[in-house]
Formats: sequence, structure tokens, C-alpha cells
Amino acid sequence: MIGQAVRPVATYERVSSEDQRERETIKTQTEELARQLQSDPSVDLIARYPDDGVSGTIPMSERPGGRRLLEDAARGRFKEVWIYNTDRLGRDDVDPLLVRRELERLGVRVRSLTEDIDDPFMFHIYVAVAAKARRDFLERSAAGMNRAARDGRYCGGIAPLGYRVEGKKPQVYLVPSDTWMWGNLSEAEIVRRIYDRLAIDQWSCRRIADEFNGLGVPTSYQKDGRGVRGRATQGKWRPGRIRNLVVNTIYRGELQYGRRSTRRGGREVISAKVAPLVSDEIWYAAQETLARNRLMPKNGKRFYLLRSIIKCGTCGLNYCGSTGNGNVRYRCDGQLVERGPIEGKCTGKSIKGADLEPVVWSDIQRWVRNPGDDMLADLEAEISREGVKAVAEAEHLTLSTALDDLDAQRQRVIDLQIRGRLSDEELDSHLDRIGADRAELERRIAALEPATEDEKEPEVTPNLLEELSRRLDEGLRDEERQEIVRLLVRRIVINTEPLDGRKRRATAIVEYRFPSVVSTCNGRGSSPPPA
Repeated sequence: MIGQAVRPVATYERVSSEDQRERETIKTQTEELARQLQSDPSVDLIARYPDDGVSGTIPMSERPGGRRLLEDAARGRFKEVWIYNTDRLGRDDVDPLLVRRELERLGVRVRSLTEDIDDPFMFHIYVAVAAKARRDFLERSAAGMNRAARDGRYCGGIAPLGYRVEGKKPQVYLVPSDTWMWGNLSEAEIVRRIYDRLAIDQWSCRRIADEFNGLGVPTSYQKDGRGVRGRATQGKWRPGRIRNLVVNTIYRGELQYGRRSTRRGGREVISAKVAPLVSDEIWYAAQETLARNRLMPKNGKRFYLLRSIIKCGTCGLNYCGSTGNGNVRYRCDGQLVERGPIEGKCTGKSIKGADLEPVVWSDIQRWVRNPGDDMLADLEAEISREGVKAVAEAEHLTLSTALDDLDAQRQRVIDLQIRGRLSDEELDSHLDRIGADRAELERRIAALEPATEDEKEPEVTPNLLEELSRRLDEGLRDEERQEIVRLLVRRIVINTEPLDGRKRRATAIVEYRFPSVVSTCNGRGSSPPPA
């Protein structure tokens, strides 16, 4: 209009998935804003800044539309920002207040179509009400989802490979999928084949991935025709994807709802029963293979007799083998990199393989050839019971500290995902790894508990001992000796004692698990306790 100043105006519209469930969409906001703008000839619409599907808890400066709005406000493109109501700025207790203060500093007025927010006090009230409304909505939604999860109902997301969704809302469940996937195998049978390869055939995840890629078995992404975060995938099986599948408890019949929650502080993890694809025995055997392959990889070119069974009494990590100038040494995994539960690098002393390997192998040979009480008495004389108890207590404390550290790791990766630094797939990988590490730590803590009277060591027949003794005389391959050590040595703990200056002294405590020996014919076999 001639003689009347026209005010440059921008609009901001936002909707999230939660708002869509409440049937308030960007279209509703846009239409009402357009109607109001058309009825006011003193304004000129400069630009619209929509954020579709963006949570109100994300700061305005981190939303695509909100970021552009703040940048253009700083350039002086407009003097007013029109919104449908206050909660479009955000459903956080603080960020909308900061946004308004920043816009006012830039000389930009915020106007709501449905509320009078010129009074700062009333604006604070509306912001608080919006934040509380969101919290109430999330609590109601979470309560409903928790009820569904406890009933074993499907609560959304991508169905794990081997399962399909059956039923209609609200009675929707995950059931084993008999849908054809490759060759003459269904999805469920492909999953069972992965577990059999690990649990029975003792394969590595890499070997399974190579086999599937060589056979042309499609991945779950290829099967569903989807990508990762909108990007196409290479359609290749990866060792990490095999491992993430295998550690999922759903395949033994336990669906865990909430274990990947990104809620700060975590949330209740609800377990419900579903139809299993593999037995508990197969599932746990597969976990043992994963743990063994992690500590004792099958693609190693060097031989370390005691690999995977030496523990550090200082930090609780495993000792690994290394070779220099043809000599084998074992050192703590936390010696070179800060990775254990203690602060800084581990001070555990490395040991020479030549000092420990012959002693352990000699004890095993003595027991195989003469599994009687005399040898066990000799071993008892070499070690202090109080020393063993002290080591067990120290390891229990170390493992408990490591559990607390895993909780902190979980929160850190969740925070990174909330800030957009991790993709959903990366978050899943980290949480699966942390979950597997937690299960392993809990298993190790349980193993430290004293055995009950009802628990028995595995039994070995004299015939088997005779066969093993004969094989010792004929000679064993390195891999066979290593397997015997792994079966008959429960653990070796290296305690490091600081001396004067920078010197340290290492003491090795070897805990054997020599089983009872029972006769197959005359009932006079010896039955030694574990040493």
C-alpha cells in the first residue's frame, strides 16, 4: 500500500512424528499462517522455514530450517517470525527462551497466531506447558509400549532376520519366517546355519561371511530392498554383521525391548518370550566360540601355547602373545593402550614364554600320566590358598569396576548418537558390543563364585587318559597342545609387585581344572579335587 511501511515477515513451521500422531501437521500450520498473512496487507512474506519430522527437543540451531532462519535473521532479511504456537519453537524447557532472546537481540519479533506472547512472563509459561505436555505424552506412550512389550507383542522397527511380523494391531507378534531366502533355505534356516557354523563347526564370523558371499546368499538389506539411512549397500556379508546377529538374544527366544534406547540415563529393559530359532545350548556355544575367536583368532601365524588364558591381576585384561628375536613374551593388553578399567596404561609386568610355558605343560603331562593324589598334593604345596583367595577377590573388584565402565561407555555412545555423531547402524554395533562385553564380564564374575557341593568337575575315564598319554608319546600338533591347555587350565593370573626404583616382580598363579577320573570297569579310579 502507498504510504504504508511493509514489514518483512518469515514463518517457521515444525512437526515431528509425535505431533503427527496427534494429527497436527505442517499443512495445518501453513494454511493458517497463509490465511493470516493474506488478511494483513502490512506484511510481506520473505521466506518459509519448515522442519518436517524434526523433534522439538533438538536445539533450533541444529535443525535444518531453524538453522537457516537464525542465519537469515542475522543477515537482517526479516523483522518478524510468525509461528502457529509456542511449542513449534520447541518442546524443551530452555531452548525456546534462548531462541527468542537471540531473535530479539537481532531486532526480530516473535509472534504466535494462537497465543499472546508479547509478555515475557506468559511466554515462559507457554514454554513450560509445552515441555510438560511432551513429557506427559512420552510417558503415556512409553507405558503403552511397555505393556505391549511385556505381552511379547511387536513394538515396531525392522524385524530381525529370520522373523516376520504377523497379526494386526494391536495384536502383532514376531514369528519365525519360513519365507524363502536362498537355495532351499528359508530366512529362519539361514540364521540356524550361521549358529551351527559357529557353535558346532567352530568357524569364525569372517569364514561364515566369506562362505555366504561366495554362495551368493543375499543379505537382509538385499532381501528387503532397503539401504542404510537412505543409502544403498554393497550387498555383502560382513563379519561384524554376523557377530551382531549372533549376540542377539531373540534367537534363543528372549526379545529385549529397550536395550537400544537413546533416552538419557537409559530405560527399563523388558524381556519377553518369543519363538526361538535355536536352542539355549546352541546359542551359548556360539557365544563361547565368539569369545574364543576374539582372544585366540584362527588366522594367527604365530603359536602361543597360553594365549587366551592369562589374566592381568592389576587391571583384569587378558595377556596377549608377542614375538621378538624369536622369543615369545606375554604382556597385558592394557600395557600399550589405555583400555582397561584402571586410569592410564597398565603397569602389569610382561613375562617370558620360556619361563611359564614349560612349567604348565609339564604339570599337564604329569597329571595325564599319573592323575592321582600325589601330584595334587605337590601342587597344593606350591601355592597359598590365601593367595588364591586374594587374587579372586581382586579380580572380582576389577571386573565390577569394568562393568561400571561399560555403563559409562553406553551412555557416551548414546550421547554421541543424540548429537548426530553416530548413525543408527553404528549405535547398534556399539551397543551390541557393549552388551556382549557385559555378558562376558558377568559370566566371569559368576565363575569366581565358590562352587556348591552339587557342582561336579567333568569326568574322564581311564581309557581316555590312556589314549591321551599315548598321543603325548607320539607327539601332538601345536594346535592340539593349545586345546588341551585351554581345557585343563582354568586361568593364569599374573600379579605384579613393584620393587625399589622402577623394578617390578611378576608372580604367576596357575589354576588347573583337572577333572575327576572314574573307572569304566572296576570302580577303583581316583577322584582328585580340582587343583
